[in-house]
Amino acid sequence: MASKNYFEAYLKNDKELKIVIPKSYNSQGCKEFYLYDLDFCVQKLVIDSINETTSTFKYTIKKLPQFKLGRYYTIMDDRNIVIPLDCSCLMRSDKYIGRMHSDEEMGAIYTKKNTTFRVFSPIASGGFVMIHNEKTHDTVTQVMNKDEKTGVLEAVVNGDFAAWSYLYFLEINGQTVETPDPCSKAVTVNSKRSVIVDPKLVEVDLHNEDLKPFGTITDAVICELSVRDATSDPNTLIVHKGKYLGLAEEGVKTPKGNPVGLDYLKELGVTHVQILPVFDFQTTNDLHPQDTYNWGYDPLFYNAVEGGMASNPLDPLARIVELKTMIGSLHKNNIRVVMDVVFNHVFNMETSPFEKACPNYYFRYTEDGYLSNGSFCGNEFESRHLMARKFIVDSCKYWVKEFGIDGLRFDLMGLLDTKTILEVYEECKKLNKDFILYGEGWDMPTVLAPSQKASMNNAFKLENIGFFNDRYRDIAKGKTDHDALYVKGYLTGDTNYIDGFKHVFLGSSLPLAYPPLFKDVNQSINYVECHDNNTIFDKLEKCCYDEDEITKLKRIKLINALNIFSFGVPFFHLGQEIGLSKDGDHNSYRSGDKINSFKYNVLDERSEMFNFFKDVVKFKKKYPFLRMSSKDIIDKGIEISTDKGGVLKVQYIDKELISPFKDVIMYVNPTKSLFETDLNDYYQIIFNESGEICSELFAQHLLVNPLSVVIVVKK
Repeated sequence: MASKNYFEAYLKNDKELKIVIPKSYNSQGCKEFYLYDLDFCVQKLVIDSINETTSTFKYTIKKLPQFKLGRYYTIMDDRNIVIPLDCSCLMRSDKYIGRMHSDEEMGAIYTKKNTTFRVFSPIASGGFVMIHNEKTHDTVTQVMNKDEKTGVLEAVVNGDFAAWSYLYFLEINGQTVETPDPCSKAVTVNSKRSVIVDPKLVEVDLHNEDLKPFGTITDAVICELSVRDATSDPNTLIVHKGKYLGLAEEGVKTPKGNPVGLDYLKELGVTHVQILPVFDFQTTNDLHPQDTYNWGYDPLFYNAVEGGMASNPLDPLARIVELKTMIGSLHKNNIRVVMDVVFNHVFNMETSPFEKACPNYYFRYTEDGYLSNGSFCGNEFESRHLMARKFIVDSCKYWVKEFGIDGLRFDLMGLLDTKTILEVYEECKKLNKDFILYGEGWDMPTVLAPSQKASMNNAFKLENIGFFNDRYRDIAKGKTDHDALYVKGYLTGDTNYIDGFKHVFLGSSLPLAYPPLFKDVNQSINYVECHDNNTIFDKLEKCCYDEDEITKLKRIKLINALNIFSFGVPFFHLGQEIGLSKDGDHNSYRSGDKINSFKYNVLDERSEMFNFFKDVVKFKKKYPFLRMSSKDIIDKGIEISTDKGGVLKVQYIDKELISPFKDVIMYVNPTKSLFETDLNDYYQIIFNESGEICSELFAQHLLVNPLSVVIVVKK
């Protein structure tokens, strides 16, 4: 067969074939082309048009036969030179792959007697799997058989191959493509080869039974963190800094006796931690993680554990054990784990094992053949294709079942289709009755039809799915964009936003000032800070530039309290509770430990803020009137109004929920002026800027200090 460098031929779609002849190969162009299936001539091709450039002749051919997937098609020109025809685009066509699907488990399925390998590649004409022992360097190869109906290639290799590595070699468009397994459950160092996993070698007690019964998602208090950031501070006694095992260490204290790592999370009282990506990602070197840093939104292998946070990245199984150990330690302390997943795109489509194993199938294209790029990362995962959807659902189930994951946070969820997200929720809920799912519901510029997007615009179709509430964020603290940091919100000093804050405080699901954003309050993930953009402290440095640090920290306490007390699901970023800064870095995804790590010396300096936050969380858990889980209950059980000077008054009137109290009132004062009001009777103050008030403190003439929230009750 001649080199492909002579000329190229590819299907643009199933109705149009393109042939490009370089003038360096044939300066006169070609007059005839023939389509072959192996050695059989299918037909002489009729040229519809020729487009000549300074360096090429481009031929368009539209009278084409019905193609068959997995066949080796070639094009012969009038010089009898033969080159492969690239038929990959057929993988985008429902006509060819619309119902192609298998319910069987994909990847390497291990038993002591044999290992079964399955990979989806309808375009492949054949292939084999090569397995390799990394210690003895023994190698075994096995031809894969293809099921033409499902497009799955399968091989069964007899013997015990636990911890052996493997690669697939697939015949695609006349070329032998070498690729790791897209469904890899483990990989070698820096993700070069897939690894066979014996489940018994990675068994760890996940302490699922130690998790106390959980109510609705509105009972959650979610803390977002990076495993590395939470444990990498060089000034702590954590042994495994920046590692999974570092977040499993207990009994570590700061110089002033404050808790560190796992103990810190436990004392905060959070119900869930949302961990930034721990699946295998591209741009951190497993062997030299200290020299590279990334949050992990550059996916490579979705089912394998990232090696950069493992104590021994050379051992593919050890990283699984260590991550499970971390999860088990969190569970043992009654903290559930939400995993951040990034199924909307991969780091590099061309080198992705998905593209290598089945080109053009797993990624979304425009009608004219270009990659859709709503992720702004160069590609989008095509979740509507049946085996792509199956991969996402199976991957989520794998993490829930094997790692004890209690919830999933979907990055750029609006790029995935609603059917996929609903299927993930339903299947994972079967495995864990307390499973929760939420994500970024932004309406991204994708070719996915608006009605199919799992975005906030379709929240009413996704009633059990939560969405990050950017309306809450922007009204509470002001605009987040780096060029709009000077814009204030209600809690940062612009009381003109008070009506908007009433709306978001009540869960963004009632028609007050704004139309409802959600079907119910369980969908509203209320946040003011996350790993993206500036921290609250850095935002205040701009929008409240004329205030001193003490005043800014008071604002942060107020913002944090309202973040927790607002109806919906409270979410905060680790460090937000004590006002950590990233030195103004608004996109620190690769800025390193110095910028991103949790600063425990600041905790020692601001332990009062830590104690206040603990009180806020404990207080919310204590009183049912702060955890109303339905917009109907809120609508009937809350009276909310504006008091003088832009102060917010919230009166809780549901007699059952406020029992044993007769009346409960919250005052929110985001101004720098003292607020005074006369109550109609003596009320007990049970919460203020000092936290929960345990002593009996009564007032009939109430003073609400600047930048504070006060809750009073009548017994």
